[in-house]
Amino acid sequence: MHDWGTPGRVDAAAEAAIREVICAYCHYMDNFADDAALELFTPNGEWWRPGVPPLRGRAEIAVYLRGRVRGVKGRHVASNILVEAQDATQANVMSYYTVLKAAPNGAPTPTAMGEYHDIFRLELGRWRIARRETRRVFRSV
Repeated sequence: MHDWGTPGRVDAAAEAAIREVICAYCHYMDNFADDAALELFTPNGEWWRPGVPPLRGRAEIAVYLRGRVRGVKGRHVASNILVEAQDATQANVMSYYTVLKAAPNGAPTPTAMGEYHDIFRLELGRWRIARRETRRVFRSV
C-alpha cells in the first residue's frame, strides 16, 4: 500500500499538527474525553477495527466512544509515526500503538499493541482523521 522507506514529505508545520492529533487522540481516549476525541475525525470519518463492522461518520463513532467502560485506568501510547504526503490536503500516516491498563494490583499491564493506518485530511485549517484502521499485532488474553 505504501512505500514507507521514501515517503513524500509534508511541511514541518503539517507534520507537527498531524503528530499532535495522534497524541491528542491517546490523551482523549485515556481520559474519556469523548467529544474532544470525536472532533479529531472528519464529519464522515471512518474507523475500521478488527473483528467488528466499521464505524462510519461521527454519529457511529460517538456511540462507540460513549459506550466504553468507564473507570478503568489506561494509557494509549503512540510511537514510530510516519507521515507520507499525498498532496497539500491529504496524508497517509502509520503509527504504532500500545495500550496499557491497570491490573488489580495497580501495575500497568499491556493489553494490546498494533498499528494505526490513517488517512488525514486538512479541512477548514485543521488536520483530522478521515479514516483510521486499527490493526492489532499483539493482544493479551
